[in-house]
Amino acid sequence: MLLDIAQQHLGFILLLVAICAERILPLSRAYHPFTLFKLIFSNIQSRIFDSQSTAQYQYLAGTLGLILPVLTILALVWGILYFAIYPQWLSAFILYLCIESKELESAIKKIPTLLKHNQKAAARDLLRLWLRRETASLSEVGIIKASIETLVLRLARHYFAVIFWFLVAGPFVALSYRLINLVHNTWSKKVAPDAAFLKPVQVINYTFEWLPTRLVACSIALSKHSRVAIRYMGQYGRFFYQKNTGWLLSAMAAAMQIQIGGPALYQKKRYAKMRVSQSPLPSARAIPHALSILNQVKILWLSVIILLEIAVAFLKV
Repeated sequence: MLLDIAQQHLGFILLLVAICAERILPLSRAYHPFTLFKLIFSNIQSRIFDSQSTAQYQYLAGTLGLILPVLTILALVWGILYFAIYPQWLSAFILYLCIESKELESAIKKIPTLLKHNQKAAARDLLRLWLRRETASLSEVGIIKASIETLVLRLARHYFAVIFWFLVAGPFVALSYRLINLVHNTWSKKVAPDAAFLKPVQVINYTFEWLPTRLVACSIALSKHSRVAIRYMGQYGRFFYQKNTGWLLSAMAAAMQIQIGGPALYQKKRYAKMRVSQSPLPSARAIPHALSILNQVKILWLSVIILLEIAVAFLKV
């Protein structure tokens, strides 16, 4: 009886196993296949990107540099999935590889302790591993704001969005999104955000993220100060340099009643990004608060997924 029930809901059970495994046994970066993919994408960028070339050449180079390696990886994975004896188990393993939260949270949790002991340089070095922007000149408030921003943005994209696409369209689409996002993160560390070379990957990445990031923003808004969050999304989110990012930062700023956002350095060039909210600047205590809110969103999403599985089971009866 129990075996029959487990077999009927094997996909859902494996989804929970993959999410729990990422929390309990996260794969080290030294052994993660994405580390190899990141190196491949970085080498491709260094070979085909020329900052002095025309915008048309950069656009074409960025398009081909994105499509060819990503399609090659996806073709190999599709072949493995197609001939796999246990495709559901392999799908769960792909999800396990694609989601990312534990390592990031563990790193960000160290920031308040480092700041308490006046180790700003160590905090900047720790953040540098997770940010595309330059961290060498960050003040204490800048370190705190950057920590909160990278928490909400990375978890929205590398955790919630991956799970969303896995549930909606399956492991192949979830992996496709994660690879495209990996290309974007890798290239944007060495290429200016407004370069034509990045436009193709930015457009595709933005399209993939459009719906899941807004669902995450609305989930954050449900935690606290919902009316303020809705107002901020309209006031700041739609005018932000990147609207997906604007929605997420607006919801978090409202929920925490703090100011985040502001100018940032990329490749030694200052970009005047919008400051979200006119609330007080965050203190180090805001970092555990941000983690708490995002954990509440995880519980909310997990609860909704479980309820949907139960509802589907009842409908089939």
